[in-house]
Amino acid sequence: MDNEELFLMLEECVGYASKQLIEGNTLESFAMVLAEDNSTRHISIDEMDGELRYEELLEILRSEAKTQNINAIALLSNVTIPDNFNPSISTGIRIHIEEKKQTRLRSNFSGEAASINIHDKLSARLLYVPYQLFKTKSDDTVQIQLHDPIPVGLACEIFK
Repeated sequence: MDNEELFLMLEECVGYASKQLIEGNTLESFAMVLAEDNSTRHISIDEMDGELRYEELLEILRSEAKTQNINAIALLSNVTIPDNFNPSISTGIRIHIEEKKQTRLRSNFSGEAASINIHDKLSARLLYVPYQLFKTKSDDTVQIQLHDPIPVGLACEIFK
């Protein structure tokens, strides 16, 4: 998997979340998957309870990771960023990101094929993206200002 494809998926996620926040001042949890062919797919469900929605999306992703050809997932939700991360703004988009471990072949010094894992030490992480919504003075349109993301490592929950 190319890191560029993962970053493109994350940009798409943040763009979609920003649009939801601007249009409705709210963000319903949703997920995106990056397939092995580098296509992305959006997953949402109709559950009204935010915690249940998140848990159901997590279960869908776990199931799909076992049966589908998925390279990465992103699960987004609207959160209050914990104080221990010293956020510039407490409102944020939390993105749970996981990448499938990948193995590539390379030759060793004797010319024989040897496999190596080329994944990060942490194959899962959270990104907290602080944001502010504000209205412009001229026409009362809602705008969003995204602040620098706060990365946090965590154990895999999807790709185990």
